[in-house]
Amino acid sequence: MIDLLRCVNAHDDTWLVASFREIANRFVIDGTLGCPTCSAEYEIRNGVADFTLGESIHFREEERAAASHQREQLATRVGAFLDATQPGATIVLGGLWAYAAEDLAAMADVRVIALNAPEGVKESERVSLVQVAGRIPLAANTLQGVALDAWFPSSMADEAFRVVRPGGRMVGPAAFRAPDQAAVLAHDENYWVAEKPAEVIALRRAKLSQ
Repeated sequence: MIDLLRCVNAHDDTWLVASFREIANRFVIDGTLGCPTCSAEYEIRNGVADFTLGESIHFREEERAAASHQREQLATRVGAFLDATQPGATIVLGGLWAYAAEDLAAMADVRVIALNAPEGVKESERVSLVQVAGRIPLAANTLQGVALDAWFPSSMADEAFRVVRPGGRMVGPAAFRAPDQAAVLAHDENYWVAEKPAEVIALRRAKLSQ
């Protein structure tokens, strides 16, 4: 996952430099990620990479409790929404969707990055935990899909569009406006599902030499 991570400050994308203080069974428990461009530093504590820059997002206890009892159902829903059919792909689940992280990873054989996961969601070989505020700290055009809930700022919908690869999908709450360039495939009173258009490659007729 570290190869996908990027600084959240406004400058050209670049890989982050990692310094580890504690590793257990290939999991980074404690360390620092540094940006060689702007010198920003992001701490990894208890296995969670913190990109919030001092900001935080909180959940309502009643919503956390309700979602935690529907993990398998959530995994089936979000897997269908994001068309999670490519083994080895990387998917981001944000907020309450993160309750489905482990089940989706096992069902679809994908890697999951859980953003602002509620308490009880644990890191594993297929699930990584990241704390964020207003940006998704991942490289552009790299993910199969992103699912977000309403506990993120609405600007995160555009962030989802940025990090999803062409042909990838996004799920956002109805309160968010889907990115203008995305094709909305379905929506109801709770969520919309959109797809990032595939890249168009211009074809040129080759000139035959005489």
